[in-house]
Amino acid sequence: MIAETIPQLSSMRPQEKLELMAELWEDVLQHEAEIDDPPGVASILAERLANYHAGADSGKSWEQVRSLIQGRH
Repeated sequence: MIAETIPQLSSMRPQEKLELMAELWEDVLQHEAEIDDPPGVASILAERLANYHAGADSGKSWEQVRSLIQGRH
């Protein structure tokens, strides 16, 4: 795991880690064209989009999602 190669991460507060994550994400977005999609991702996304358009996957309301998330903590 990459985090194990950066010992300073373990001493960072959660807020600092979130800020670092946001900075890393912004940097990744600047180089998005250089990133190869993992194999199979395009077909999975196409299948999910087709299911959505067919009404097979209606999703969940925000209230349902929030309830699921809060139930885990």
